[in-house]
Amino acid sequence: MNDEELIRRYKARGIPTEWQDLTPNEMRSGEAFRLWFRALPSPSIQTEGAADAELLIHDPLAALRAGGVLPPDGEEPSISTFVVNHEKTLYRYVMYASVAVSTNPHTVGITIVKEAEPEENGGSEEQPEAEPPQPAS
Repeated sequence: MNDEELIRRYKARGIPTEWQDLTPNEMRSGEAFRLWFRALPSPSIQTEGAADAELLIHDPLAALRAGGVLPPDGEEPSISTFVVNHEKTLYRYVMYASVAVSTNPHTVGITIVKEAEPEENGGSEEQPEAEPPQPAS
């Protein structure tokens, strides 16, 4: 499957490509926690959001500030990241990120889940993963 078809399928599924605030109303009164969700394409696919994925992986504080999850000039929280299925590649596929922001103490927990390659009929199934290209020596 080429990159253009992969991008078309993700867009057709209506996956949120911007940060969505999922905080329940019951949790908003004290502002102790905020919950966020977003899907990001692989950094290796040249499409909208790929740079955001790269930033989230390598500089989560900058990514969350750029995405409006954290204030641009607030204190630096403690950030922990958990990758649920780290054995899967990010070479071509989408990852889902959920973020819990706590204000006391100021901490952030990021959970990343990588998706398997979509089937030809539009679903998702486990398939052997492509090896990323190796740098020229």
